[in-house]
Amino acid sequence: MQEYISLRSKTTMKIGGTARYYAELKTKEDVEETYKFSREKNLPLVILGAGSNTIFADNNIDACVIKTVADAVTIDANRVTVQTGKYLAVLINELAEQGLDLSPLTGIPGTIGGAIFGNAGQGFGGTWIDAFVESVEVFDGAWKTFSKNDCAFAYRTSAFKGMHSPFIWECVLKVPRHTKEEIQAEVERLLKKRIETQPHVKTAGSCFLSVSKESPAWKLIDAVGLRGLKIGDVEISAKHANFLINTGHASYEDVKKIIRHIQEHVPEPLHVEMRLIQTDGTEEPHHSGAAM
Repeated sequence: MQEYISLRSKTTMKIGGTARYYAELKTKEDVEETYKFSREKNLPLVILGAGSNTIFADNNIDACVIKTVADAVTIDANRVTVQTGKYLAVLINELAEQGLDLSPLTGIPGTIGGAIFGNAGQGFGGTWIDAFVESVEVFDGAWKTFSKNDCAFAYRTSAFKGMHSPFIWECVLKVPRHTKEEIQAEVERLLKKRIETQPHVKTAGSCFLSVSKESPAWKLIDAVGLRGLKIGDVEISAKHANFLINTGHASYEDVKKIIRHIQEHVPEPLHVEMRLIQTDGTEEPHHSGAAM
């Protein structure tokens, strides 16, 4: 466990202060020891995937910030067992070489663990990672195996969001087979689409949950003329209005201000999808329309 580690380099938006404690977990023993350590210190656990949807406050974060780096993959026919530190993009490419098709998840940033936690995928009506999940192994004081039904997957959520900092350790995916060439062609098509429609700079990804298939968050933000708005060094992307960009030296307060501004001007209720971690290690309350 390391003390006082800068968090700016740990998240994709490059905002944040210093973690009181930080650890990268490689084994189940690491998980158990970290859990025990956090209890002894009476500190919250903040579990990172690749930091692609997390923004930390600018000062000291009084918490244990944890990143799972275990990323082993085992393939048995079309069943894939993968440790959740594995980057999703890397897994998609590696499985494509084996004729296993996770291409619908192309372009989604982060790790397998983060993807399961938030049921990452396409928007309403699209494919989410739950389409492939058979079971998930989790530690929350004891080791447990969740069936797909136990995971309670829904749009951008899962049962794990209602738990107290669960360590999502490993999952079993059932992945369909297609030819390597078919999969690679689809991956390239989807990547091209993402590059054309989304920014690939210092961003935390989608800021708000969509209201419905007909009312995606970006369309609601665009409709009130906020595309390109800048507060401090945070800008609503001109390329995709549901993405916030760090244009220089953005602060946590800049992010909070621009979120509040969007929620006050969009007539539909918008719920924040990103995690905003406060100095006490807890997540910022950010219900739609609430002052932050």
